[in-house]
Amino acid sequence: SQIGSHCGSSNGIAMKQFIRTLVLALVISLVATPSGAQSLYNAAGMGLPVEAIDGRARALGNLGIGLWGSGLLPGDPAAAGMFIVPTAVIVGQPSWVDYDHESGNSGSIQGSRFPLMGVGYPGFSGIFTLSLSSFLDQHYKSQRSLELDLRGEKSEVTDLFEQDGSIGSLNFGYSRPIGTSAALGFSLGRYAGSILRQLERDFSTLSFPGALESYQTSSRWTYSGTSLTGGMAANLGTFARVAASVTWSGDLNATASDDTPGMDRSFSLPMQYRLGTSIVLAPGLMITASTIRADWADIERDLDTPTTVGSTSNIGVGVELSRANIFGLALPLRFGYRTGKLPFSLGSGVATERIFSAGLGLSLSQADDIVLGGVDAAIERGRRSGSVLSEAFWRATISLRVSGY
Repeated sequence: SQIGSHCGSSNGIAMKQFIRTLVLALVISLVATPSGAQSLYNAAGMGLPVEAIDGRARALGNLGIGLWGSGLLPGDPAAAGMFIVPTAVIVGQPSWVDYDHESGNSGSIQGSRFPLMGVGYPGFSGIFTLSLSSFLDQHYKSQRSLELDLRGEKSEVTDLFEQDGSIGSLNFGYSRPIGTSAALGFSLGRYAGSILRQLERDFSTLSFPGALESYQTSSRWTYSGTSLTGGMAANLGTFARVAASVTWSGDLNATASDDTPGMDRSFSLPMQYRLGTSIVLAPGLMITASTIRADWADIERDLDTPTTVGSTSNIGVGVELSRANIFGLALPLRFGYRTGKLPFSLGSGVATERIFSAGLGLSLSQADDIVLGGVDAAIERGRRSGSVLSEAFWRATISLRVSGY
């Protein structure tokens, strides 16, 4: 009876932790300001792909797979099976971008997003996971000045364009350990989102103001689609982990609203292949490496504007020093680097991205080697470069993870 009482008490504490975390996630989502633009490259095609990873992975340059100690990463469904403990995570991410276009236009943009919110709970000798993650960022603003021949003279007008929206994925998965050192997992995802595009021509700068009213048009699409991810993970003793996963996606369907002049569209999404590993070189010293590949070429025929489309092959490496502590609490230090190609480019050449990252973690509560409550933070300095556009950016990521029995 004492054992049953203890288990009941532990389950009650776990449920309270989950309720508090979910309420926090809901409150933050409701009071958050609308996301701002995070890159101009998302205007070249379907959007800028967004990795659904936490602050620890960001700091290590990891691409969301093969990371020792992580259990809720949508790109690594088997990882949860190596960590069968009730868990909840929420991630926030602001960014600041300076851009420079060959036309002479330059400026700054900024925005914020919540790329990942998820929970996992044990059941049927494994663990079930539910997550809401970002997939494509499509928020974009631009303006241009041009000369028109009005009333026999050259007049300058301004075009303002805004694309507001994003595509996310709701993922439901299950992972189960195989023996004592391996796990298999899968997740079924449902893409959803909407895009509002607005174009306004401003005539207020004319030398004869009031002669013409500003012109504005808008259109809206809603998006839907399905994905399936399967993966495996294995520990090689206590010094290494290897993991691999594959994501299949059906067509991404865009449905125009009743008052939108454009037609419904359908876009072919690529297979995504991920591979990652973590190696413990010495007590308190771990290195990690990961890669992801996807060929977006088939989507080029679905786009209605000329766009350079190609395959992406990204690589990330990092190192973690976990012996540091403050006031008796673990304070691991992390450093990382990642490089790769962007699927879409505004010019004729392929756009590339390079990122240096650093960060730390703070363990608020820990039992043996399991972090029951912790905060992970990362800061990234990166650059995206193409034939006509370059961007330099800072990006911060903060994630909160709560676990319990």
